[in-house]
Formats: sequence, structure tokens, C-alpha cells
Amino acid sequence: MSETDSEGGTENESAVYPEIYSSDSRESDQPAPRRRNSDSDPDVMLQGMENEYDALEPEANEDDSSTEEEAILNPIEAQEPALEIQVQPDEEAYDQPNENQEPEPPRGLQMPRVPPPILVDPPNLPSPPRTSPRNQGDEQEVISLETPSPPKKRKRLSAAADKSLKKSPEGKAIVVDDEDDGLTCPICLDSWEMSGDHRLVSLRCGHLFGESCIRRWLNESQRQSSVKVCPQCKTKATFRDIRHLYAKRIQMLDTDIREQLEAERRRTHTLTTELATAKLAHTLTAEKLMLLQKDYERLKELVRAGGGRGAFGGDASGQKSIHQLATYRLYMEKNFEITREPGCRVLLYSAKHSLLVASQKSAQNLFPGYGVRFIDPPSFKPLHFLHTSALLIRDIAFSESQHLLTVASREPKIKIFDIRTRLCSSMFTAHDKMLWSCALDRNEREHFLYGGDLRGGVYIYDLRFPENILCEFQAEDNFSPVIHIVPVPPNKVFTSGGFLVCQLTALTFYEYAAASDTAVPTRLNVEGPFLSMQYDVVQDTVLISARSNPNFPQSRFILGRLDKIDGTPVLKVKATIYGSKATPIMTRPTQLGVEDNTLVVGYLQDSKQLMMHDVRREERVQTMPVNEVIYDICPVATQAGSYLAALTDNKCRVYKANSSMR
Repeated sequence: MSETDSEGGTENESAVYPEIYSSDSRESDQPAPRRRNSDSDPDVMLQGMENEYDALEPEANEDDSSTEEEAILNPIEAQEPALEIQVQPDEEAYDQPNENQEPEPPRGLQMPRVPPPILVDPPNLPSPPRTSPRNQGDEQEVISLETPSPPKKRKRLSAAADKSLKKSPEGKAIVVDDEDDGLTCPICLDSWEMSGDHRLVSLRCGHLFGESCIRRWLNESQRQSSVKVCPQCKTKATFRDIRHLYAKRIQMLDTDIREQLEAERRRTHTLTTELATAKLAHTLTAEKLMLLQKDYERLKELVRAGGGRGAFGGDASGQKSIHQLATYRLYMEKNFEITREPGCRVLLYSAKHSLLVASQKSAQNLFPGYGVRFIDPPSFKPLHFLHTSALLIRDIAFSESQHLLTVASREPKIKIFDIRTRLCSSMFTAHDKMLWSCALDRNEREHFLYGGDLRGGVYIYDLRFPENILCEFQAEDNFSPVIHIVPVPPNKVFTSGGFLVCQLTALTFYEYAAASDTAVPTRLNVEGPFLSMQYDVVQDTVLISARSNPNFPQSRFILGRLDKIDGTPVLKVKATIYGSKATPIMTRPTQLGVEDNTLVVGYLQDSKQLMMHDVRREERVQTMPVNEVIYDICPVATQAGSYLAALTDNKCRVYKANSSMR
């Protein structure tokens, strides 16, 4: 090709590509070429460029004597070695034409002639100092996928974490991460457990949760969007994807130790009670042995004296002998109707107020519900009626020092009534729970009111502040209803007194501490289930009615007295009276104290009889047939004598106790 053609081709190429052959490109700041490549093949040029760069790279890397100022003054030149290898050979060749040489077309291509590319040597630029953080930030390095990635930067640990560094057996330090990430459930932010409902699980996607939380989440997710998804990555998940994990470095709450401690505490308490029971049995056996020894000595003296009645003339303890005790029998005195509507359940007598009350169903349609009927003890005539509640009455209590009557029904409140005005003076509640029993204390705690709920809880109130609860005791092991509460006044054994709580399956005594009003509960050594409990203040004895169970096929009337053995309250059983085999109805027996003897009167449900048992003689002295079920029996002491009032479904039977000498 001629020079004219080449010049014409160049002019045409300049017209077509004016930006390539502009004045800026011709007046380039590049240094003068050192040599010219005779071969215009692109592959040959690219190979030459690579050889030249490989030859120059060690020199650039070895020269580290430049200062920081030189790197700052020539930032563009410092970047040219990295930019040169990234540019395609064809484009760079056409971007930098040489004016002294005519361009020639590449081989095998039919295109206008262009100047051949000229390979220039980059200037020997010093590398930036390695210790300069500024140069490290300005330098743009070429990222290659074949080179290994730099190590990840670790989060700087705090001073507390530095102290937690441990060393492995090889001597290498192990960094303990103090972050909470991965230690708690991301749903509830609570720690995982080793077992139970909140144990550690994972989904198919790998995220960790507590089992109860993720199951609840999947149910809620399906309910809202009809699709079960992971709460973190929104991946579809099902209950089959839940897997139990056994992680090594996951912090979990070990609830087994707490459960073992609780079981050990219950076991210790049970063993303490059994030890007190065994000591009590040993004490009773020793006392019985002592009495037998005394009888043996008396018999020896009687034989030596030639016989006679002087040996049994009296008892050294001051009590009368069995032959000198009077025999009591019950006779029907009166039977009157309280109401025509059935529903009578509770009967109570107050010697302080000389008043007998019986619970009954309201006979007026204008005031439906239940209330109490006042009865005059000397004549046993029904008096006025007091409406108390809408539900069946469970318990009634009198105040010995005040004219107050408290009533507990199946409602969530206890009501206090004034006997003189027959008006409700105050009400007491306990977290909206059903209150089944009530009692009023005496002596220095005459303002204390006790209440028992359906779940075994006991509450103490002050009559002067009805809106507050002074103290409450929640059942831990036994959640049966509290059927009776009885206050125990201070005595020689319990100097500060206390109160007895009878549940359906447990009997507990709460003893007041000497320095404060704090009550300490102790479960007594009596086996239930129970029907009722009654306390006699004069004799200081407790009568408990227990149902039949696998150990005792018959119902029992247990008469005992509170005592202490090694500082632990126990119940000393004086007599155990066996009753009927079947007890489907809750009935209440009673105890009647006569002279230095005790009579226990109860209803036998299977034979439908009223039974009276003599405790000193240890025998049943009387039985009377009764056609109706007797729900409650109450002793009534008047100037005319001792009576027993028995309450049926709608009537009241009055029996008089007459004595006779054998």
C-alpha cells in the first residue's frame, strides 16, 4: 500500500474516530518510547508487554527507599503499573498512536491502517512505605480470585474477656466469646434448657430455637399466613423439621439440680415427720408401759393384802376410776322444721352470745339464695332469717369478743355481719378465688380473720383493714380445698398459739413465732382424706373425721391433742373410733366434754345411725336409728343441761344428754 493510501486512510480514520486522534491524545504526558516492536501482531505485542512487566516488577518491589512525600506528589504514576496490565492490548494500542511511524493494519484484518502500538517502559517508581497507613488506604490493589482471602478481623475483646482467655494443652490461647448471641432463644430471649419443653432444637435451615417457642411460632405463622416459616430466614418449615440438638458450647439452665433439691427438701421434710411420728409412738408406748407397771404393782399389793377394794379406790393422777365414771345417754328432746326447702348444711353454737345458727336455703322468692336461721337455745325456737349469699354456705364462725358473724360460701368473698343489726359490715376477697372456709381468732388476735380457698391457699386479714391481706400461704404440694380453719390459743406447749388448717387430703398446723406474727407451717402425722375438723377450747382436743382409704377400710373419728416432740408439732392421738365403710356425704361429728371424760358423737352413713362413743371406756355406748342424713352435730351447753343439736336437710333434732351411775 502506498503512502498516499496510508495517509488517506489515516485521515478517514480520524474523521470517523475524532476522539482517538484528538489533540489530547497526541499531546500525551507519556514518556518517550524506548524501542519499537517490529511485529504488529496483537499476540506478540501482548507477550512482549507481559515479559517487560515481569522484568520490571522485582525492581519496583525492591525499591523501598522512597519517602512518603514522593508517593503523595505522584499519585497517578504510582497507580500506572496496576492499570497497565488491566487494559486490553488492542484498545491501549489504538489510544496511544506514534507520530513517527505510519500505522499498518493487522494481519488477516481488512481495516484502515492505524499506527502500531508502542510499548513503553514504566518509570522506576518507588513503592510506598509499608508503615504508612495513609498510603495503604490510597493504594488500589488488584483483587485476584486465585489468591487466598485475607484473614478476618476479630472483634476486640474487653478487659473481662481478656481475663477469660484459656490455654490449650499445646500452649495456644483459646478466645472465649462473651457475646450472648447463640446462647439464648431468639424468640423469647431466654436461655435454653437441657431437657423439658424449652430444650434446644433447630430447623432444616439451621437456626436454633427453644422447642416450645418454635412450635408456638409455627402454629401462629400457619394461622396468619397459612404457611409455616422460620422466624429468621422465612424458609418454609414443618414440625418434622424440628431436630433436638446436643450442643457443646451452648449455655443452658440445668433444671435437674433444682428439681433434685426440691425433691430432697420434700424427702427431708417427710423423714422429719416420720421421725417425729416414730418418737411419738415410742413415747406413747413408754407411757402405756408405765401405766401397766403401776397396775402390776397395785395388783401385787392387793394380793399381799389378801384382796379388797381399797387398791382401786382412786387414781394417783387425780382422775376418777372407770367404775366411778357416769354413763351418759341421749334422749330425743325436740324435732322442729327450719325450712321447707332442703339445703341446710352448717350448724354452730356460740356460748358467748347464747345463740344457735343454722344455714338454710331462702324460702322467699324475692331474695333467692342462702342464709342463716337464728335459733333460741333455751326454747329451741326458730327466730329471724338473715340472707347472706347466692350460693350454698360452706362455713360459719363467731367472734368471741365482738358481735360479729362471718360466712363463707362458694363465692370469691367472705362476708362479715353484725349480729345486732343483721347488716353486712365488710367483705374480704383473695385474688378472685373461691373461699370455702373462714374463722375468727380470739384473745390478742381478735381482729384476725382466716380464710381458705379452693386450691389450698390460706389468707390472714385484719378486720380493721378489709382491703388488704396481711399474709397468705400458698400450697406447694397439696392443692385440695381448705374445708376448715380453727384458731388455737396460746398454751403451755405453744406459747404464741397458731391455727389448724384442714384440707381434704392434709392437716397442717401453723405455729406463730414468739417474736412476730409469722406463722410456720407443719404437716401433722394424720393420714386422710378428711371430712371435717372440730376443736374444743376447754379440753384442748381436736376431733377429725377421715374417710375410708386402702389402709383403713372404715371411716375414722380421730381424737387427739397437739404436742411437740423435739420442737416439731405433732398430734397425739388419744382415741381412734371406726365408723361406716362408705362415706359418700360430707358429715361432721362432734365431741362433748362431760366431767373428766369425752363423748364422741357421729353419724354412720351405711347403717343410718347416730352413734355415741365413750373415750375413757373405749366402747360404743349408744346407737340410735335416724331416717334422714345428719350433716352437722353441735353441742349446746345451757343452764338446763347439756344438749346435742343435729342438723338434717331441713330440720333440727335436739337431744339431751342424761347421766346415770352404774
